[in-house]
Amino acid sequence: MGFPKQLIVHEGEPLVRRIAMAAVGAGADPVVVVLGANAEAIAPALSDLASIRTVINREWSRGLASSLTLGLSTLLADGTCDGVLVTLADQPFVDSAALRRLVATFDAKRRIVASSYAGTIGVPAVFGREHTDALMHLNGDAGAGSWLRTRASEVTSVPLDSAAIDIDTLSDAARLVPPS
Repeated sequence: MGFPKQLIVHEGEPLVRRIAMAAVGAGADPVVVVLGANAEAIAPALSDLASIRTVINREWSRGLASSLTLGLSTLLADGTCDGVLVTLADQPFVDSAALRRLVATFDAKRRIVASSYAGTIGVPAVFGREHTDALMHLNGDAGAGSWLRTRASEVTSVPLDSAAIDIDTLSDAARLVPPS
């Protein structure tokens, strides 16, 4: 796209800030945002959010899985985390209400809770701690979504049509901007 998509402004806020605040609003604690390429440009969008911890993935060029691994290892370091909410910055219509639905569905019996949209399951999703080791062994551009789809029978899905729209191209981004 020629610029970090995390900084695309939607409804007055950069996408990365919107999703971080949505995670906080959903009750996620702590909230860790993994930054990779263009971290220096993106970090200021989060710098005044005291409840957000940012970590920098210096190995971002190894693929999406390296960011997932860093985020998980950061969250699990204190040993008290029972589950993790994984979400992306490029799904602009995912808000705190949507994330709360996922978190509220996660419990002792439903240990993998994922969004269902556009005929598939994917992130945002909540994973029980017992699944994080497998997620941390993903490589390259394999993310949590592909892992979920290999375990569909274990997943409790929550309809979340707002997650179907993601921003990958300039034309996707242009759809967010109201016509002048």
